[in-house]
Amino acid sequence: MIRTLRGVLVLVPLLVALTTLAPPASRALPLWARKYNMPCTSCHVAFPRLNDFGMKFRQRGYVMEGAEGETPWAGGVIPLAVVANVGVDVQSTNHYDPAGGWTRSTLMMFQQNQVELHSAGTLAKNISFHIDNNFAGVAQPLLSGMAFVQFDNVAKDGALNLKVGIFDAEIPYLSSSRRTTWADYQTPVTLDGRGLELNGAKNGWTYAAGLINSERDIASVQARSPDVQSLNVLENPYVWVMRDLGPHRVTARVVLDRQNPRTNGDAVSNHVQVDLSALVVSDRFWLIPDYTLERFDSPDSGLAATVHHGMLEAVFLLDPQSRWLLTGRYELAHNPRRDPLALTFTPERDGSLAALDLACYVSPNAKVALDWSRSWDNVRGDRLDELQALVHVGY
Repeated sequence: MIRTLRGVLVLVPLLVALTTLAPPASRALPLWARKYNMPCTSCHVAFPRLNDFGMKFRQRGYVMEGAEGETPWAGGVIPLAVVANVGVDVQSTNHYDPAGGWTRSTLMMFQQNQVELHSAGTLAKNISFHIDNNFAGVAQPLLSGMAFVQFDNVAKDGALNLKVGIFDAEIPYLSSSRRTTWADYQTPVTLDGRGLELNGAKNGWTYAAGLINSERDIASVQARSPDVQSLNVLENPYVWVMRDLGPHRVTARVVLDRQNPRTNGDAVSNHVQVDLSALVVSDRFWLIPDYTLERFDSPDSGLAATVHHGMLEAVFLLDPQSRWLLTGRYELAHNPRRDPLALTFTPERDGSLAALDLACYVSPNAKVALDWSRSWDNVRGDRLDELQALVHVGY
């Protein structure tokens, strides 16, 4: 506890100093703002979270309404953005040992969390693209991220587009990469899409249907089903539909994830995911409730065939100038343990995550933040508390 308090005494003055010394909000803004000469707040309720205009701009293939795509060099702006995140991190872990009870360990460190390189825009009329890579920490290798091309306006006015490549398959307002807390979602909100997607928007409806790679590998399949000689992993379908209700939105999504087999003689194990979520919008806050049901045909021994996820996230703009942002989130994953052979008692497991982030936007595309999160369960698993002072910049 003393070490954690020392960490707080270091982090809070750092945050205050950065806020005090920061320049006032400016218009030196990244990528699209540079190209279209408009503030970042046109597309973001708070960088990097998209607002209504930003979601529609992204859906149109990075062009303004009524405009057509052009080659990357025609607009006179290099289509490149850099996002960086550095900070001071204090991690405190409580571990339970049946022989010795609870023990605590604390680690404090300065770290570069990530540096991301993004290039996105249009290649020609009705063709858009997005490519990104990132260094996930100091001395870490460059990792590939999204790399896709989208053929826009296959049907008139964006009613149907075709996306091909590697992309994040997700709901526009519920995105791991666009969250405003450092702690990631434990609810599976973002799919790792490697394949193709048909998407579009019309008359207040936004929709998508895709077919992407599974995580199956031939060795695991043959170990349980030796007769299998070939494997086509482009086999995971998903579909989601979002309805605009004024400024609010409601969304339903269904995913069929085909996984490596877990039972001898089977060639595949099916995992079905059903999501229901909503976005409730006011002038100064966003509220996002989400419920996710996961169903496994042949789960691992001791794990439930059904897992329930519940989440509630709230985002508050604390001042009229939209400089101060408070994000709070609570998640619960209910995993009813099972023992098919009744050999051992395995209790139900509830895994929880709470996160709280206070951020000050020193410019529309740069913020300093104080971020806290706690993850724990009800069966004496590790409890992790994390406190960070962050500087997050996009250019």
